[in-house]
Amino acid sequence: MNNIVRAVPLLFVLLPALSSAAQDAAAAEPNAVNTAERPEGMLADSPVTFPKTGALPAQYPPDVKVEAEPAEQDYYLFRTPCRSLAQIAAIQKDMPPGQFTPPPGDWTRLTRTRRLLTQGGELRLLALGDSIVNDTMRSGWVAQLQAAYPQARIAATVYVRGGGGCQHYREEDRVAKYIVPRKPDLVYIGGISQKDIASIREVIRQLRGALPEVEILLATGTFGTADPRDAAALARAPHSGTGPYGRALQALAVEQRCAYLDMTSPWAEYIRSSQVHPHRFYRDVVHANEFGEQILAKIMLAFWTAQDRPSQAEMVPLERIWQVEEDVAADGAPALFTASFAACKK
Repeated sequence: MNNIVRAVPLLFVLLPALSSAAQDAAAAEPNAVNTAERPEGMLADSPVTFPKTGALPAQYPPDVKVEAEPAEQDYYLFRTPCRSLAQIAAIQKDMPPGQFTPPPGDWTRLTRTRRLLTQGGELRLLALGDSIVNDTMRSGWVAQLQAAYPQARIAATVYVRGGGGCQHYREEDRVAKYIVPRKPDLVYIGGISQKDIASIREVIRQLRGALPEVEILLATGTFGTADPRDAAALARAPHSGTGPYGRALQALAVEQRCAYLDMTSPWAEYIRSSQVHPHRFYRDVVHANEFGEQILAKIMLAFWTAQDRPSQAEMVPLERIWQVEEDVAADGAPALFTASFAACKK
């Protein structure tokens, strides 16, 4: 049981809240299954009735008041965390308990980040993606990371859009306009809306062209409509770490010397182990509620506090890179989710 993370509340000394901002997202579900019109998959046995439009009301509105930063229409830029450590502890206390195998650390690809966390200094983090990335960052895990590494000063920014993937961020000089001026030490790229591996590679190229020392973490997706109780269905999801997309993203991490995090597997493991219906962790048919956000927070904290273990990216032979990329293309591109966002408020 030493390699299992159990869902017990994590207690931290309450630190002053960092300046932050966040959003909420309402899904427009494009998938052919698991919709209100075609109640298959999780909806077939769901104990939750979701609104026809929008999401269930929040049980724990974020308790840190924030202001959004200027961004172009349909894009959102804000600081995080927008939850206090006290609120995070309260949500984790109330959520259905579960467990998961912690993901391997990948410190060999994050040496500068590790030095800043452990030896002190300012760590500038930027998270890039869609509403799933928004939910991951709104969970407040950055506040927990700050508590775990008090010698560091963590400044985290989130840059997202509904259905946002690198296919959007590579265009219109968005990397140069919105990311490079913030000089991040670490960029986290994730979500369920990445259209293709080539676009992720291009964003990495643009980042490193302007910021040669930037470190990058590539992560697979969570939530969406694939049923985590069905291994085959989950592997078919176009954002899943358990299927072709995960293999392609892992291979890209090797090719581009990035860190890699399979968030799909521990997320699904937690939900299965909880022995409650997956929708207990959803606010609509796509997105996490506050309990679901805290599953993501637990995974992120486990990754960032991992001791040295072989990284997932190092296990992929380089010669597999192009083959797995072809596999992803054959399986089809991830579906894009559109969403509306609103700034976090007390």
